[in-house]
Amino acid sequence: MPKLKRGAFFVLLSVPIVVLGMAPLPAGASSHREAPLISQDATADNTDVYAYRHGANVVMVANYIGLEQPASGPNFHRFGDDVLYQIHIDNVGDGRSHVAFSFNFQTHNLNDPLGNDTFLYNFGPIKRVSGSPSVPGTNPYSGWLRPQTYSVTMSRQGGEDGEHADENSDEGQSGFKQDGLYTPPDAVGKTSTGSGAKYNHALTTAATYNIGPGSAIKVFAGQRDDPFFANLGGIFDFLTITGAKTGGEDYLNGLNVHSIVLEVPASMLTRGSDPVLGVWATASRRSETELHRNGTKTSSGDWIQVSRLGNPLINEVVIGQGQKDLFNASQPRQDSQFASRFTTPVLTAYIDALFGEKASTTGRDDLLKVLLQGHAALGNKPAGGSTLADELRLNTTTASGWPNGRTLTDDVVDTALEAFDGLTCGLASGPCTAGSLSSALGDGVPQDADNPTPDANFPYLNDPTQP
Repeated sequence: MPKLKRGAFFVLLSVPIVVLGMAPLPAGASSHREAPLISQDATADNTDVYAYRHGANVVMVANYIGLEQPASGPNFHRFGDDVLYQIHIDNVGDGRSHVAFSFNFQTHNLNDPLGNDTFLYNFGPIKRVSGSPSVPGTNPYSGWLRPQTYSVTMSRQGGEDGEHADENSDEGQSGFKQDGLYTPPDAVGKTSTGSGAKYNHALTTAATYNIGPGSAIKVFAGQRDDPFFANLGGIFDFLTITGAKTGGEDYLNGLNVHSIVLEVPASMLTRGSDPVLGVWATASRRSETELHRNGTKTSSGDWIQVSRLGNPLINEVVIGQGQKDLFNASQPRQDSQFASRFTTPVLTAYIDALFGEKASTTGRDDLLKVLLQGHAALGNKPAGGSTLADELRLNTTTASGWPNGRTLTDDVVDTALEAFDGLTCGLASGPCTAGSLSSALGDGVPQDADNPTPDANFPYLNDPTQP
């Protein structure tokens, strides 16, 4: 399959492609377990964010709970009832959240039909019982003993308080709140949720909703096949990958993730005539948690952000270990504090050392422009300029492909490696030397091994892998 969506970078700099020799190379795993604190809190861990144009709409995907193994019973993975999940949109370029979609979940424990408080996730096959489309507030499934419902709030905000919307607040100007939505069940196995390895797709479509003004917004939240692909085993085995474009193993093959998917008319997100958006996702927890001797816990206090993600690989391979937790807790508008991690990138120094490259390791403001500001050459710079901020910047009127948004098939690992090896040096304000391999580096995994093609229909991510 040919590699897609890297054309934007190649407009900026043309360098010869050479044959890559055998040597180890550092890379990243998007945002799976990327920081010390969040590695202990998988339920709140952002793994990937996608945003891309789909006709007149924008599709936004925020993934959480990475590396989900099938057969995870008796307590299958689910969104946290005590976590506030949010997708943010900056339509100004100031690093602040001006449109926010907030998601709150609630799990329900039901007895089996015999009246037992059971260890089972379901009693017999889980079946779809609702019509199409599903109606909020009506359980679309039978046989599921641990259904999860959620609410979604769209709010338009700005200023210092724009990052966090309380789940009990009103919907804000030109916003809305929708309750009574259902996630689908996890992939349990052929008896419960499908036949063999194939998940019953009717369970997916039962959890897709049309909400908001004029029912113009599509929403889904639930388990999906993880569309991210990378040679994780080699990368983190002391950087044992060749750097070639093919030949590596996709270690996310067969693993699932929990996804929040929105499809929204671009006109509901953009401001004025500027088509550029900045998108990121967060997870927050209450500031106080009390554990009780009866095995329960309660949470109270303000929402505190514990995870955030805009562009892929930033906290993974750009931010140093001592600042990773700080990065997750901070806001995009504060990202100037991390600027030196981009202008003097450690990743580039490793590439130079391991491959004998001579790519510039200082003065790399080209990476600031591409990753933290957007750029006119990519078409994704806000009209009014932009604050240094890690946002997935998307021009809603042009073709999408990272770093202009991110589609479900973009090979972001290879593209990032090439950028740090100097593919974007043409944007630097001062002297900048590109490495001779800046069009040839890769982790050996060119596409998703188990589902290389996204589903044609909303929610676009493929059904989860079953045990």
